[in-house]
Amino acid sequence: MRVKYKSLIVTLIIVILNILVLRFVELPKDNNMQLSYAAVGNFKTVYQTLYSDSNVFDGRHCVEMVYEKKGDKQELTFDLPSEYKWIRLDFGNYIDHINLSCIELSYMKQKIDLSSRILREGNISNDIGNITTTADGNIEVDVVGGDPYIVLDLTDVKFETVVGIENVVFKIIVCVLLTALILVLQKYMGSLISLLKELNVNKKLIWNLSKNDFRTKYAGSYLGITWAFVQPIVTVIIYWFVFQVGFKSAPMNDFPFVLWLIAGMVPWFFFNEALLNATNSLLEYNYLVKKVVFKISILPIVKIMSSLYVHIFFIVFANIVYLIGGHMPSIYMLQVVYYLFCTFFLVLGLSYATSAIIIFFKDLGQIVNILLQFGMWLTPIMWSNEMIGPRYQWVLKINPMYYIVEGYRDTFIRHVWFWERYNQTMYFWFVAIVLFGVGALIFKRLKVHFADVL
Repeated sequence: MRVKYKSLIVTLIIVILNILVLRFVELPKDNNMQLSYAAVGNFKTVYQTLYSDSNVFDGRHCVEMVYEKKGDKQELTFDLPSEYKWIRLDFGNYIDHINLSCIELSYMKQKIDLSSRILREGNISNDIGNITTTADGNIEVDVVGGDPYIVLDLTDVKFETVVGIENVVFKIIVCVLLTALILVLQKYMGSLISLLKELNVNKKLIWNLSKNDFRTKYAGSYLGITWAFVQPIVTVIIYWFVFQVGFKSAPMNDFPFVLWLIAGMVPWFFFNEALLNATNSLLEYNYLVKKVVFKISILPIVKIMSSLYVHIFFIVFANIVYLIGGHMPSIYMLQVVYYLFCTFFLVLGLSYATSAIIIFFKDLGQIVNILLQFGMWLTPIMWSNEMIGPRYQWVLKINPMYYIVEGYRDTFIRHVWFWERYNQTMYFWFVAIVLFGVGALIFKRLKVHFADVL
């Protein structure tokens, strides 16, 4: 009878969640729209498109392309943030006669022809003479000065949120994945609950071991635990010097580069150190693994907790740097706790698998180290995801650390709550729960052999 009730409850949960998905979940919106046109001019020059939320423009909100063909047709495409509805088309810096064709604004496979808007009387323009149409429907622009541009008001342009069939397919895929996840959790729920109970019973031991691990790591050195904080600070300073002083990196989205960098580095330091240490936890504490009565499942958590102390310091350090930079902490800082838990849970799932496998395959430690080096550069920590075209940004978002790094920036910089990015939140937790389930299962299956191998 109990099994029957459990199945009924699980079925009810699946039905309710699928109804919520079908009702509220939408295909993730592309944040960029594309302006494209073909141009024929007589000079090699730079064509620009500026965007703004009014008819006032500045060079910080600008996309540019080089027209190189001098007398031949060249397709020019500009990726623009979809929230801006005023654009300015700049046609180089030479007196010229330019032929334009196929002038379109596209967003999620929807296209609008802008030719009639360019021909509209009353447009704001500069150094533009006549604008006429040719017999084949192209537009000819006479440039009479060195700063030619036309301003277009697109505030009346409306795009559909998503394309119908794609949205339906997306909802069906989410429902299938969600149902599969619940069924997997049901199958292994007993094992997961027993693991969580084990951790809860030993929480005092975890706390004491993590404090001792943190102290003993730097025992014997003159500065002691100070080294735990010095190294990451020096790393941030080096990256800041290389990118901002050396490469002259511009502010990211009108925000000081060093502050933008710190918001991304803080969670990565925690993830990197916690995963490396937790992977080697069973090897380091092999004398405890061989004890029959010791709960070895707590050892990866001990290492993660040890890394957490440094992470908390860096959250405080980041707030101090932001205060010095003139940015006061806001109520959004409360969600740091949420993103911290996300990182902790993700590392725990990964480390249950890696800490168990490394006992039988010692090379895994070096592989994890190399993968983390790749991961640091593949995650937009020292560069912006906007540097990659919107068509390929989904590749970045597959990485669960993308969600956490961007979440810290949402907290410190953008002031966006995590539930506002519900699509990314659902994806992250789906991946994190699957990784935790797989990691816990691997750990449970292999732990009976740990003492024999060690």
